[in-house]
Amino acid sequence: MGIRMGMDLRVVVVGGHHVGYHAARKLTDRGHEVVIVEKDQRRVEYLSDQYIGTVIHGDGGRRSVLRQAGLDRSDVVAALTGYGAMTNVGICTMARDVAPGIDTVARIDHGDADEYTGMVDSVVYPEELAAHAATNEIVSVADGGVRTIEEVSADLELVDVMVDPGAPAAGKRLADVSFPRGSVVVADREGNQLPGPELVLNPGRRYVLAVHADVSDEVVRLLRG
Repeated sequence: MGIRMGMDLRVVVVGGHHVGYHAARKLTDRGHEVVIVEKDQRRVEYLSDQYIGTVIHGDGGRRSVLRQAGLDRSDVVAALTGYGAMTNVGICTMARDVAPGIDTVARIDHGDADEYTGMVDSVVYPEELAAHAATNEIVSVADGGVRTIEEVSADLELVDVMVDPGAPAAGKRLADVSFPRGSVVVADREGNQLPGPELVLNPGRRYVLAVHADVSDEVVRLLRG
């Protein structure tokens, strides 16, 4: 089916505890329609009081429950239970059987995302994301100046870097700085503008860069010294 960019989605979230709950809330905040499937009655009562979407009491691993959630008119099913990777992958597989073409996201708790290629459209590893966020906060309070925004792949990531006053690139135009191949300045975090050759890398300001792992140290030296 494919994600419809710029349009509201209908998403079925299986699992309404911490990960599923917060995902559902964020989706609702962004204007998407959410249905949560949860088999714990006490949790269902809590979720119902939060008014973040339709809540269905039932086992998301059963076809009848998935049909009740309206998979045939949904865009995505996200299996985010805490019962392990294969349970969530199994829910996604069953969802595709109920509604062929629906996009699938599964929560995993171990292994490499590549292991699930072809089984689901995408995977999410909450523990890894939490460690990523914790690392950024640790670096932030220590004034490290470099924060990872997102790991695009094993070798490419988006980083948020504050230019140090004593760095080689400080105060220079983008056109005058020889960034290594495999890196590009994506945005000026504070200037609300896309970078062009006349953009000045002002000391004390933060910039977002896409950086390949092989040149990350060189980029940091240019901007941090």
